[in-house]
Amino acid sequence: MTLDKEHLEHDDNKEVTTETLTAPPLHIRPAEIRKRAAAVIIDSVTIGVACLTVISIFHLNMPTQLGFNIFLVAIVTFLYYFLFEGLMASTIGKRLFSLQVVGQQGDPVTFRESFLRNVFRFIDWLPALYVLGTVLIHVSKERRRLGDIIARTTVTPSPEKDVNPPPAPFLFH
Repeated sequence: MTLDKEHLEHDDNKEVTTETLTAPPLHIRPAEIRKRAAAVIIDSVTIGVACLTVISIFHLNMPTQLGFNIFLVAIVTFLYYFLFEGLMASTIGKRLFSLQVVGQQGDPVTFRESFLRNVFRFIDWLPALYVLGTVLIHVSKERRRLGDIIARTTVTPSPEKDVNPPPAPFLFH
C-alpha cells in the first residue's frame, strides 16, 4: 500500500457524503485532527486521575499488583468512553473542543455504536500510543480509526447552539 499526497493532506473543511435510499445525501464533516488529538489528551488525563483515585482508595500497591492495575485502567478507560459517548455522544475532552460522535445517519451515537467503537479502541491503541488509530485517521478520507469504521461512526464538530431560538408557542390564547 502506498500513500499518495492526497491521502496524507486533509482539508479540515471537507465533508463526507453518505448516500441513503430514503433521504437526500447526508453531508457529515469530520472533526479536525488536531482537535481530536487535544480531546484525547484531555480524556487521557481524566482517565489517569480516575484510575489513580481508584488505586489510592483501595490502597492498591502498584508494583505487586501490576497486572490487576493494567486491567483496572483498561476497564476504567472502556467505561469512560462507552458511557460518556453512549449518554452524551461526547466525552469531557470532546465536549471541551465542541466535538461529538455521530452514526451513519448523522444522529448522536447509540450505546451499540459506542460499545463497538470502544471495544476496538484497544486495537487502535496498538502497538502503542494510538499508532494504528492515528495512521488510520490520516489515511481514511472520513478520518476514522478502526473502531469508527466497524461501528460506522464519525467524530464531527458539534452543531452550534442557536443564540436566538424561535419564541416558544403560546400555550394559552
